[in-house]
Amino acid sequence: MRAIKTIGILFAVVLATAAVTVAGLVWLPGTLVPDASATTSAALWPEATAERAVVQPLPPVERFTILAVGDLMAHTPQLTSARTADGYDFEPCFEPVASRIAEADLAIGNLETTLSGPERGYTGYPMFNTPDTFAEALVGAGFDVLTTANNHTLDRGPAGLTRTLDVLDGLGAQHTGTARTAEEAERVLMVDVGEARVAVLAYTYGMNGFIAPADKKWMVNTIDTVRMAADVARARELEPDLVIVSIHNGVEYQRQPSESQKRVETAMLEAGADVVLGSHPHVIQPMETVELTGKDGSTRTGFIIHSLGNFISNQRERYRNTGLLLSLGFEKDLRSGITTLVSAEYVPVWVDDTDEDGKLHRVLPIGDVLADVAYPGVDTVDRTRIQQAWDDTTSHLGGSTSAAADPAGMRFYDAGASQ
Repeated sequence: MRAIKTIGILFAVVLATAAVTVAGLVWLPGTLVPDASATTSAALWPEATAERAVVQPLPPVERFTILAVGDLMAHTPQLTSARTADGYDFEPCFEPVASRIAEADLAIGNLETTLSGPERGYTGYPMFNTPDTFAEALVGAGFDVLTTANNHTLDRGPAGLTRTLDVLDGLGAQHTGTARTAEEAERVLMVDVGEARVAVLAYTYGMNGFIAPADKKWMVNTIDTVRMAADVARARELEPDLVIVSIHNGVEYQRQPSESQKRVETAMLEAGADVVLGSHPHVIQPMETVELTGKDGSTRTGFIIHSLGNFISNQRERYRNTGLLLSLGFEKDLRSGITTLVSAEYVPVWVDDTDEDGKLHRVLPIGDVLADVAYPGVDTVDRTRIQQAWDDTTSHLGGSTSAAADPAGMRFYDAGASQ
């Protein structure tokens, strides 16, 4: 009897507990578990709705830089400086600026010498023939394209011209301005720069009285504005994003462009070129942007530097021992395909012709030297000349005349200006 009573009590407790549990689930959801419909998602999924910056997709723009320098020469004292026990070493000439050259997406220079081979004898001015290691040093420093249309390209005749291009091919350097065959002369140099394509053309006013063989007039591109305009139009048919024209022209040692020089340069922009790079005067001449209007009323910006000056040589006179690392910045809109010039900056450089041993031609970034009182191999006399070169260059091209203002480079084209 007691057992039955005990069982009955336990059964009653179980029923009561069950009833309480059911009541709690039915009548107390707002107290024990909030109504999901009345609850913010932040309370349920804070990781999904917490305030934070939403990452937007990057605009489809390809940014790239093109670096240009002037005349790459090798006078006899440079050959002497580079002589080693077993040949010639020109790499130290470019070490102070090699990192800047290599940083560019495309680096262009004017090879104003020939690589005609040791059997022809190595010489400087007036008829250049330079060891192949000079070109090796240029490629090693980061140059991608070497223009070969200049007044010294036939210094060792057609055979020297041909061998020069053979050497450049062997080094993987692209070139334009001279050719070994008629078919090669017809080709437009197209260079892939990331998502952009750049066409490069090159021309010279002459070859110091030398001429190509009568049946090979195509060996050297000489200035003829009608033909040049046709070449630019032909390049445009290949749908490049930029057309660059290198023109070896002008009056030597004059710091301002001649009228005939400007006419040729402007004609190239009007024909469809975007950038004109001038060389030959052996001194720096000004640069400018030109606003152009197409037949359809559209506008674009062209860029001219009338002369980039010497980059490396043994010309020691004032203005001739100074050059530039000119860096042009572009943006390509990957939606529209339109490429825009957004900046132009330059680094003034100076050729130091001696080190502690009295031999070495080095291209020095002037701002770096002036910012470092202990710059290796630069004495008081050098520093005075380097400061003069800085002042000459920055006053001629624009920008601050203080080296401390921006030792690395100077802004010329306002990136924020309307295009």
